[in-house]
Amino acid sequence: MEWKRLVQFALLGSRDLEQYAILLVRVLLGLFFAISGANKVFVAAGTKTMYETLVRAKVPFPHLMAYVVSGVEFVGGSLLTVGFLSSPVCVALLIDMIVAILTTTLSALPKGLSPLKWLDASTKLHTPTCA
Repeated sequence: MEWKRLVQFALLGSRDLEQYAILLVRVLLGLFFAISGANKVFVAAGTKTMYETLVRAKVPFPHLMAYVVSGVEFVGGSLLTVGFLSSPVCVALLIDMIVAILTTTLSALPKGLSPLKWLDASTKLHTPTCA
């Protein structure tokens, strides 16, 4: 009888523990963003790297945007960690990450290669083949 409950718990989890799982994910993601943002705001090398990344991606006002993006990550991550304004903070961090992915990906596209062809070529590079 105990084995059945243990297997059921391992496969299905428990509604009683759901809130702790959500808490753990929220705190860990918040800490990740807060530490990442702090390294970009308060560490000169991090700010310089962020600025250079934005310049390569041809983002307008790279000096200002380096602080804005880093500030969103630091403040948003801190608020998410303590659970204050979690929903709006998640939206801000989501937008931050989408723009970061799009700008770094689009700036890395080889000239003359469409985004769809680039995506097709990059998936072929990362797809394992059977010998």
